[in-house]
Amino acid sequence: MDLQQIIDDAGEGATIHLPAGTYEGNVSISKGITLIGDEKVILLPKNPEEPVIAVTGAKDVSIQNLQLRTSGTGILIKNSENVQLSNVSMNHVYSGVEIYNSKQIDIRQVAVTGNDQDFANKRNGIAIYDSYDLSIKHNKISKVQDGIYIENAKGITVKGNRVENSRYGTHFMYSEDAEASENKFRKNVTGFMIMMTENVSLFNNDISYQNGFNGTGITLYEVKNIEIQKHTVSGNRVALSIQKSDGVTISDNIFQMNQTAIESIQSGTNQVVKNYFVGNLVNVRSDVKGIQLQENYYDDYAGIDIDDDGIGDESYVALQSFGQWMVRKPVYQYYVEAPSVVLLNQIDQQTNKTAKQLLVDETPATQFERDKAFHFQFHLPQLIIGLILTIGCIAIWRRSVLI
Repeated sequence: MDLQQIIDDAGEGATIHLPAGTYEGNVSISKGITLIGDEKVILLPKNPEEPVIAVTGAKDVSIQNLQLRTSGTGILIKNSENVQLSNVSMNHVYSGVEIYNSKQIDIRQVAVTGNDQDFANKRNGIAIYDSYDLSIKHNKISKVQDGIYIENAKGITVKGNRVENSRYGTHFMYSEDAEASENKFRKNVTGFMIMMTENVSLFNNDISYQNGFNGTGITLYEVKNIEIQKHTVSGNRVALSIQKSDGVTISDNIFQMNQTAIESIQSGTNQVVKNYFVGNLVNVRSDVKGIQLQENYYDDYAGIDIDDDGIGDESYVALQSFGQWMVRKPVYQYYVEAPSVVLLNQIDQQTNKTAKQLLVDETPATQFERDKAFHFQFHLPQLIIGLILTIGCIAIWRRSVLI
């Protein structure tokens, strides 16, 4: 069956239902149609160097319920308006969906799995350039360069997506007026990478296990007017890195079990308010004055609350000499639990109690809300292996003592 001929013969606004089967082609769509796979419909390219489906100069296009199998690009959308993709899957692709100079684009329930090459030999799951009015929701992406890449775009909603085992979960560049919520990013190099972008609201995202040498949960670089609210950021090397940025508000987030929760590098004034710092090796570090701490909960706060108003009677000082060195030399992170470093941090806590210039929270919270309990993932196999190793070590020790 010649799918391209079927599309060419269809009138403007037509709906094409494809019966189950495998179809060949590099399909081109340049008019408003709806293309629906009724059951298991597989599309294969005749030429893997070209997109399986190309939507060019079209308006009112809907593509649903298809499986694309290619080592190249799955879908290209260019100079088009009001295009919807839903329930489309593609595996082992070089590039998933690419969008250029388009508007009113809705991508939802699309699954993209990249190839097994390194990041230099693959592209993005969903990539958007020079476009606006975009909705990217409930997609599953893995093993690509960037899960969702957005450049020079405006009016963007990124919601309910899951990105794993990629370079960046979502990457904004030169964009504005974006909202990202309820996304889950795990085991990437970085969860959110936001660069030269402004007016972005991030809330209620779950960002965990970006813990490689360069791993960060969220990285902000030369951004303005960014809100980060109600996140769970856990198990990362650095949970939030703020670089050359100002006008960032960070509130009501849980930072737990990260090597460093927040680092600030050459940045202006940024607000850190009513967050929870639990189980991190370093809570906050900065190379300049700029981080404004207020009413945050710190699990290592040693002050008291005599009047029981939920605010400590002494300031919390986050300044640590070793933390400042780690900003400049990240390789120092490998010494963070060395006895000499632990002692240095204890000395800092005592000697910096009178400091009022850098990384001081004068109203530290003393009560941790239990409904913000840990969301750190429980791994039963790892627990069992750990118990077996522990029991084995005890048995060997007892045997050596008896001998």
